[in-house]
This record gives sequence, C-alpha cells and structure tokens, in this order.
Amino acid sequence: MADTTADYDAQLDVDEPELTEFTSESTAPSEPTRKPTASAPGAGTGRRKQAIARVRIVPGAGEWKINGKSLAEYFPNKVHQQIVSDPFKVLELDGAYDVLVRVTGGGMSGQAGAVRLGIARALNGVDEELNRPVLKKAGFLTRDARVPERKKAGLKKARKAPQYSKR
Repeated sequence: MADTTADYDAQLDVDEPELTEFTSESTAPSEPTRKPTASAPGAGTGRRKQAIARVRIVPGAGEWKINGKSLAEYFPNKVHQQIVSDPFKVLELDGAYDVLVRVTGGGMSGQAGAVRLGIARALNGVDEELNRPVLKKAGFLTRDARVPERKKAGLKKARKAPQYSKR
C-alpha cells in the first residue's frame, strides 16, 4: 500500500508544471483615479420625515443660503451642520460649491436629513460616474423611508391606549 501512495505522489509531481508567475485575467490595466472637481451646477430634491428640500449647487466659494439664511443661522446645532455638509466632506469638495436651499415642513432634524439627501442627489447629477460610488457607499443616496405612524381610532396616539380600569 505504501508503494501505491509513493507512485501516486511521484506522478503528481511529474504531471504538474511548476508555477513561477501568477496572473489573473480579471485584472486590467487600471486608469489613474480622478479626483472630483466642481465643474457644473446641479440640482436635487431631498425628503426626510415631513421635510422637503429643493437644493441647487453652483461652483463657487462655498457659501450657504438656506431659506435666505446662512448655514450657521439656520442650523445652529453643530450636529445638523455636520449632517448637511457630509456629502461634500466625503467627496473632498468642501468650499467648492455655493449651496442654495429651500426647505419646508418637519423639524430641524428632518430638514437636515432632507438637505443632505438633496445635496447628495445634486452631486450625483453633476458627475455620476465619479461621485455615485462614493456617495452610495456612504449611504447618502438612500431615502430614509421612516415616517411617523398614524393615530388609530380609540387610542390617544398611534399606540398609546387609554388607561384601563377594572372597576
């Protein structure tokens, strides 16, 4: 039995050519990666909860106008300012575009999310081939579909029931 396994091992060594170079058919010469630039204007609509934002971006100095106010005036909370400007940070385009926004409905958090989606869609429209994979991976092109649950008949709110009394 030992003879057959030795013969088999020897046969394997003879039949297989020795590999000295590794290649893969899937790797093609890659083109140099381009960096996103502020080249063209864009527009996008964003929605979140009850808020709707209409966004226009124009190549410029990085000025923000949200309902006629600056970014710091309209969103005094730093978290909301960060949420709104995230698409520019991810694409490394801080200060490359002037942003004009009209936003209605909802509260501050919903409006910030709506503006972020609108900006991401506008940047996607400017250069889809370059911007879309980065924005998609960061999750900025996905509409957050969560909305408040409706009030039901016989209940005080969507799920809160009146207090039960046995007697």
